[in-house]
Amino acid sequence: MSINTSELKLAILLGGTSSEREISILTGEAVLTAIAPYFSTSRILLESDLQNVMPQLQAADVIFNALHGGAGENGSIQAMLDESGLIYTGSGPEASQLAMDKHRSKLLAQKQGVSTPEWLMLDRDVIEDGPPDIKALEYPVVVKPNGEGSTVGLTIVESPDQLTQALLLAADFDNQVLIEQYIPGRELTVGILGETALPIVEITPTHQLYDYECKYTPGMSAYRCPANLPLQLSDKLRDDALEMHRSLGCRHYSRVDFRLNSRGNHFFLEVNTLPGMTGTSLLPKAAKAAGLDYPQLIDRIIHLALEK
Repeated sequence: MSINTSELKLAILLGGTSSEREISILTGEAVLTAIAPYFSTSRILLESDLQNVMPQLQAADVIFNALHGGAGENGSIQAMLDESGLIYTGSGPEASQLAMDKHRSKLLAQKQGVSTPEWLMLDRDVIEDGPPDIKALEYPVVVKPNGEGSTVGLTIVESPDQLTQALLLAADFDNQVLIEQYIPGRELTVGILGETALPIVEITPTHQLYDYECKYTPGMSAYRCPANLPLQLSDKLRDDALEMHRSLGCRHYSRVDFRLNSRGNHFFLEVNTLPGMTGTSLLPKAAKAAGLDYPQLIDRIIHLALEK
């Protein structure tokens, strides 16, 4: 550990009510195991309202936010923590809200000159009126909730007859649904720690896309870090990832996802402001390639929060 933290009180906030609750618990337990020898640590399981655990949070010097998805990642809980003057890991309310909104973050990518797949955004009421005309996009397309993570509610749609079912599934998780051009090719992700882009991780899932099962089931995906890429392309990917992290206003850490097509063109997908920290998670793999083991990574994130 970088400094003596034995007198600091750390609260790990995990659980929540989103569709990613189970992953949040895995993240929180992994963090707890890694840093318990160095901090006075309390495990705070969020079941419903944050106010129910606020007294426990207020007793801590710093909060490790291990929530994923929903109110834990969309800025809602961050705003409540800010209102109480509490120190916590991860991005603040505005950056969290913007990054969770895939439509708005893709608009920002376009503004910053970062390529992103073409897309359409539909409201739930439009979907319920019948299948939309998506002539602007070619099949296959990816249909996903606009404001969910971990590929929850995501479907790769190969033909028009599959579209309605995929839209209705995504609409079960969000009032807004994204239809995005599918980019065949390689799955790449860039972790950001502080103001540094970490080595790129390439994911080779057993499924067509790096879906929920492939993300969280050991053996369902293969990983290579650093990814086998030309140096110029690797540098550009890392630069674009850091640009998106900064443009969204993220802090401490994040993970930026890309697709790389057969022509060597990369496309921004999304920024994860609270990426997973489980045994199969990507940010710890990137940190390890940069020379940081898991406890050192968690320590660095906590100290980035304390530097505020």
